[in-house]
Amino acid sequence: MKFIRKNILTAVFFSVFAILLGGALISCSNGSSSSDEDGDESSYGTKIYSESVTFSETPTQIVSAETLADLSIKSLTIKVINVNYSGSDDWWFSACPGSDAWSNEAKLEWQSGEGTNSLYLATITDAVAIAAYKANGIYIAGTDSATAAVSVFYVEGEAEESNDSGSGNNITFDGNPKELIIKSNLETKIISSITIKLSELTYSGSESSWWISIMTDTSWSNEVKISDKGTWDSNNVTYITTDSTEINLYKENGIYIAGLEGLTGTVTVSYE
Repeated sequence: MKFIRKNILTAVFFSVFAILLGGALISCSNGSSSSDEDGDESSYGTKIYSESVTFSETPTQIVSAETLADLSIKSLTIKVINVNYSGSDDWWFSACPGSDAWSNEAKLEWQSGEGTNSLYLATITDAVAIAAYKANGIYIAGTDSATAAVSVFYVEGEAEESNDSGSGNNITFDGNPKELIIKSNLETKIISSITIKLSELTYSGSESSWWISIMTDTSWSNEVKISDKGTWDSNNVTYITTDSTEINLYKENGIYIAGLEGLTGTVTVSYE
């Protein structure tokens, strides 16, 4: 009887030990990559895209214009999470409505998390910008060779229009014209003036004078050298045009911008 009782006690001891050990192993596990990834995404709206993406500095389409064309969109949200990058460059992620159209760029801003669990979001609510994405699709760009999970959501409804067509877009000039505002953002608007402002301009080259021009296409048609005609305030320049002929050309063709190679700054376009 003593032998049997001893075996029973031994079996009970090892059973309890196994349960405690198992509990310890479970409590130390970390199956969640991010609180946001496992959380409720309903506040972003209806999900229309979710894929793993390898980023490039050249914008790549992730959502086609056909997917967006028949949707009534009040807002668009682009989400990036689970970033994987082995390089040394700073992370950056942006959305824009075209492979070479940085007008209506939406920069994804860091929201929470650290390292690979960092969450980046951009929400687009302006009607003009949303129209550009619906017409051309959603493209994304970012730190070259970084990979991440990318999702796109939309909220149904009517977007509100602002008079800011290209707010806070960073630009690095290379001497060649870049599309700044696509014509579909302007052609149906009643516009009496257009203001183009470049701020925080910096340049590390050897040229003694900076130049910035706007025009209606990549062939330099109707070039206006705003670095000469605009008003300078330190490293900022503001150009305002009320000329109806000039404004109509931009409405019919869009606005392109070029500048001294190596010159960088932030460009904002508004109209009344």
